[in-house]
Amino acid sequence: MRFVVSFLSLVLFCTAVGSAQEQQKSEIGFLLGDTQIPGGSTSTGLPLSSGSSIAFSVNYARHLTGRKTELQLEIPFEADPSHKIDSAQRGAISSLAGLYVTPSLRVRFLNGQRISPWLSSGFGYGLYEGSKALNNGEANPNRFRNTPTAQFGGGVDFRTPIRIVFPISLRIEVRDYYTLNVPNF
Repeated sequence: MRFVVSFLSLVLFCTAVGSAQEQQKSEIGFLLGDTQIPGGSTSTGLPLSSGSSIAFSVNYARHLTGRKTELQLEIPFEADPSHKIDSAQRGAISSLAGLYVTPSLRVRFLNGQRISPWLSSGFGYGLYEGSKALNNGEANPNRFRNTPTAQFGGGVDFRTPIRIVFPISLRIEVRDYYTLNVPNF
């Protein structure tokens, strides 16, 4: 069993929260960040390293309960389009892309305050796409891999005075995606 940890580094984004009522019921966030996969070794023990990838993410959250400490159902969706893979092993993939959808529960503390920290955790789906050709030039017979995925994250929301149609906030967050059944390097 192997794990790949994808790390979404500090990300700054805008989140739009809106409702006609005083208590916001839904929010949507758009993120742009950096994803890292830690190095390791191949199945034959050779060193393996990967480059970082730009991470594109959309996050929807819905208020479930609470006022000062709020419980939300969130659905983070992240796409990491291209990690360069370096390995001396003949027949290893040369690039890897990832996609994650992990329904989660988020607890936001100090809800409604100017600064609101939060924690998130959930389970869902991951999809890996390896390069079309292996580094030895042969076609990749296992290009796509579906995998169960766990997500853990945390961050801080900063309310701003900016209001277009709905209030705009800024967020700094870190998320880890843990997956099983990763591509065989």
